[in-house]
Amino acid sequence: MDDWYAWQAFFTTGNVLDYIRYKSIQNGKDTGADTVSREDTDEISDRRTDNKGTEYR
Repeated sequence: MDDWYAWQAFFTTGNVLDYIRYKSIQNGKDTGADTVSREDTDEISDRRTDNKGTEYR
């Protein structure tokens, strides 16, 4: 079943389980660059660009 048929089933029945099936099929598709998590690309690992680390003595 593809997302179009799943959407038609939801549209016809209005059943929540049909909508969940539609969204799971839609989310399971490989869309290339859109599969990269936005959170991963926007994150700055050390929160500053000149991080020299912390020296503990």
